[in-house]
Amino acid sequence: MSRHIGVMYKLKSILPESARLTIYHSLVQSHINYCSLIWGFTTKSNIESIFATQKKGIRAVMPGFVNYFYRKGETPGHTKSAFAKHDILTVHNIIIKNTLVFMLKQYRHSENRELPNSIAATIRDDAPRPGDGASHETNGEWLANYSTNHFQASIFYKGPLLFIDLVNNELLSLVSLASIKKSLKSSLIKIQSFGDPEEWQAENFKLYNITGLRKSQRNQN
Repeated sequence: MSRHIGVMYKLKSILPESARLTIYHSLVQSHINYCSLIWGFTTKSNIESIFATQKKGIRAVMPGFVNYFYRKGETPGHTKSAFAKHDILTVHNIIIKNTLVFMLKQYRHSENRELPNSIAATIRDDAPRPGDGASHETNGEWLANYSTNHFQASIFYKGPLLFIDLVNNELLSLVSLASIKKSLKSSLIKIQSFGDPEEWQAENFKLYNITGLRKSQRNQN
């Protein structure tokens, strides 16, 4: 991505913003989207490294002069408003969106056969689901298997937690996959645009604030 972004900087004064945006989606966003179910629950430092590169790509799209690097005590130009302007998901929310689409396919698999059996079997039947009153007690067996160091940074554990935390009945009622993806993206854009229009805030990164199924109800509030 960095190599492509370097080329984008050189083209910035030549191409219009719409063309730069198309190039960004082709050469940057597409790489972040690829196989995010596999690498998406890596360490926070790895995600932030990718996010830093993603923001460099966004700055190559933004019109006018943009401070790209730390120089003379000045920080790089803010990108949050550009993400909102172009409806671009951050790497964090790309991971969440693709995970929730997978979990929704899993949820509806028995009726619509939306996943191959071998893929559907990766999420156990006793995994928490929206609307079933999931708690530490009701999902004890699932937690015993997946709430371990081996699985905690994986879709097997965090996928169901995101599922019960972010999916509602309105989303579950949608029929087409296209409408589900559109609704998910709209909701995630709102989350990442929340608060200050320029400065990123902790609330914008749901990936780092997954509720989970804790023993103490008090700790969930």
